[in-house]
Amino acid sequence: MKRILSLFVVLFAVGAARAADMSGMAMPAMTLPPMPALYAGIPDKPGAPLFEGYGDHRHPISTKNPKTQAYFDQGVRLLFAFNHAEAIRSFREAARLDPDCAMCWWGVSFALGPNINLPMQPDAAAPAWAALEMARALEANASPEERAWIEALGARYAKEPPDDRHPLDEAFASAMGKLWHNHPDDLDAGVFYSEAMMDTQPWDYWEADAQTSKGHGADIVSTLETVLKKEPLHPGALHLYIHAVEASSTPERAEAAADKLEPLMPEAGHIVHMPSHIYYRVGRYEDAVEVNTLAAKKDEDYIAACQAQGFYPLAYYSHNIHFLWTSSEMLGRYAAAKDASMRLTKAAAA
Repeated sequence: MKRILSLFVVLFAVGAARAADMSGMAMPAMTLPPMPALYAGIPDKPGAPLFEGYGDHRHPISTKNPKTQAYFDQGVRLLFAFNHAEAIRSFREAARLDPDCAMCWWGVSFALGPNINLPMQPDAAAPAWAALEMARALEANASPEERAWIEALGARYAKEPPDDRHPLDEAFASAMGKLWHNHPDDLDAGVFYSEAMMDTQPWDYWEADAQTSKGHGADIVSTLETVLKKEPLHPGALHLYIHAVEASSTPERAEAAADKLEPLMPEAGHIVHMPSHIYYRVGRYEDAVEVNTLAAKKDEDYIAACQAQGFYPLAYYSHNIHFLWTSSEMLGRYAAAKDASMRLTKAAAA
């Protein structure tokens, strides 16, 4: 396992790189099938914290428990920050506090799915399906729009997962497009629709000329731009917009997005890091060094406080250091680049 994770860290750095009867009742969280090994037990840790410095983005759900709402909102923010294991932990705590909360289990199921940096893990299929079934079992407590969210997520998974899940990813993108069309004022629907499209073709949104969009590329960009016109400080939209255009011939179109993002979630390491994907491309190497130095410190604080292990520390924390290394090189700072390279080697071997 350690060798697999370490190999992924290197590739990622260089590349950037129902198992239970429902019977109509919500199952307790502890009856979920085991979480993916890659998450190293983070989603199972009790006592999920409410983090400071992760912004104030809200997605109101059907619950009378303010703490459930707070944990759900935090779970969504953690999805925006690509910390999926910690997001699951927050969603499960939200569900524990309100056993009638359907959307809490939507969050667990969603977070177990694929993303642009990590394909669907084979051992994530069973808990993802089980959490989806929990959400379905609680739909009577959900609003019509929440039921639409759960119905859309149903397109993403199968009880018996196929060897080729690309049709499921395309079906989910289509379902999220329908949700966005029917609920255009729900900007999170637009963001997750964009992400669903990105997941069908991760890191492959432009043809070789870097000017012609590929596949869903044009729809990804236009959807995110629509969201940002309505809510210029949407952290999820800003994050994905950077990814959507960074490999194009005009990465500077996301420079304003990059400048806005870090202050919105200043303690979320990956969000703090993300502007550097644009800063590096447009020659703002000093700014890239600054945000990655800060991002590495934020992730070190998070990892120490939560004793986090597994995918997030190995992939995303190391990614900050890799960017610090390459940005220092571009500035001709040999000692700083060498130091960062040694830190990256140490992190990959951990």
